[in-house]
Amino acid sequence: MKKIYTILAIVAMLLSVASCQKEPAQPAFEGFEVDDTHIEAEARGGKHSIVIRSEGEWTVQTKAPWVMVSPANGRGKTECTILVDSTLTYDKRSTEICFMSAGNVLNKLEVTQQGFEPNIEPLSSDVQIEAYKRRDDRWVEVEISTNVEFTATTEDDWISIGDHTLTLDRGARPRSTRLRLDWKMNSAPQTRQATITLQPDSIGEFRTIVIRQAAGPLIEDNRAGDSLAVVTIYNKMECWADNVISDKLPMSRWEALRLWDADDESLPSPEAIGRVRDLDLSYFNTEDGIPVEVKHLRYLETLSFFGNVNTMLKSIDLCSEIATLDYLKALRIGAMGLVSLPDNFAELGDTLEELDLNSNNFNSLPKSITKANFPHLRSLNLTANRRSSVSDLRSTSGVGLQADSETLEELLLWEELEELALSYNYIEGALPDFRVGENGVRAYSAEDVTNLGDTLKYAVENKLPRILPNMRSLRLNLNFFSGELPDWLLYHPRLMEWGAETLIYPQQEKGIDSNGDEVGFSNVPLSQEYYFEAYPLLRDRYEFNDIIEE
Repeated sequence: MKKIYTILAIVAMLLSVASCQKEPAQPAFEGFEVDDTHIEAEARGGKHSIVIRSEGEWTVQTKAPWVMVSPANGRGKTECTILVDSTLTYDKRSTEICFMSAGNVLNKLEVTQQGFEPNIEPLSSDVQIEAYKRRDDRWVEVEISTNVEFTATTEDDWISIGDHTLTLDRGARPRSTRLRLDWKMNSAPQTRQATITLQPDSIGEFRTIVIRQAAGPLIEDNRAGDSLAVVTIYNKMECWADNVISDKLPMSRWEALRLWDADDESLPSPEAIGRVRDLDLSYFNTEDGIPVEVKHLRYLETLSFFGNVNTMLKSIDLCSEIATLDYLKALRIGAMGLVSLPDNFAELGDTLEELDLNSNNFNSLPKSITKANFPHLRSLNLTANRRSSVSDLRSTSGVGLQADSETLEELLLWEELEELALSYNYIEGALPDFRVGENGVRAYSAEDVTNLGDTLKYAVENKLPRILPNMRSLRLNLNFFSGELPDWLLYHPRLMEWGAETLIYPQQEKGIDSNGDEVGFSNVPLSQEYYFEAYPLLRDRYEFNDIIEE
């Protein structure tokens, strides 16, 4: 029985809807008025009110599911609310609302709704940002209302555009999305701007967003400029060492630096007096490396940085401005996370005497570090360039410093070096066994005997290759070397100064090289007796004497 009633109800509804499409029949009563004949609705929909005056009962019929009338029936004066739902299309649509009585149409009300225009609309098309902030805070989000898929692009390299999530699951109805923009610091003393273009993938017009960045500090070429440059570097690198930089003290009392005095022997020029000579900053958190403001410290002689947070996770490129320091003699950058040097790094070759790049993330020796580029270099430290500690190189790459045989030979043929530190890296293979007459290698001579203060009879008579003649400190330990120790090293006139038992002979414990072989030298001497037999005049200087005089 219930099914029969349901069928009858459906039939009655269909007949009612169909009758709305016919011309109005004779009204069942007179005196029915509607105060409007047409409603124009926005694409987003909305609420509209009409007033009906009727002497008899009436009901509403409409075939459009996106229109609802409340109340749907009445008598006398009735205020009705017409709710129009948001459209889902770009096109215009319309329908009729029929007011019925006894199956007859009393009146019609036309409802027209505009479709959504294809549109991309940023809530803000002009965004202001600061010159610099902490790394984690250097981003901005722009909210965008859109009903089309779009692509965001920019030609400005100091802005990078992140991914945005957009789900247009309701047709042409606009949705909101957020576009993340990461930005770099502005070191120039002028404001700058970037343009983000929002280009629709199919239909619609493009829109733009302008990003305006504040100017960086104006750093002048004077003492005050040095002070501002140091403070800017300190802040940009997020240093946290206490009391090394203090706005409450004059620059001459800052612990992190030393200034040029008028009586300094190596004073570059009178204009350097009172300017920064040495800068030493430790303990910081940067992914950008040394800020470009370092170029303003034009009279620097020594520059030192050490101790970046999560060094092993960083991949930092050294800025090219470092090579503009014309008086730099010592550059020490340790535990920062460096992976590369700038193309112009060799420009430091006229002055640089010490280069310390320990505890960084180089995978190979930078090609610019050669004796031809750095004729005055005396100390080179590349210790501990390891991202992680591994003992098996068979299936590992990119975890630390390695060096091919040619590169290693070039380092060991660098006669002017007095210190060379290559400890705790991933250098494997045998040490080069140099031959006199090849690659410019010569044997020790009588002249060398005089200079080194020993007879060196063994070295001269056996034509020992003259390798690293000025070396005061050589560190090769904790690598993956194997094979035999060559004679040029075992009988080197300065071997006793090197602490070879600790700083050369021991290699990676239980280490396996890339060929699957155990590492370690096969002929490590058990004592120094062989050495003192070759160089008897050095016995008294270096041999341990366990006789204690009373």
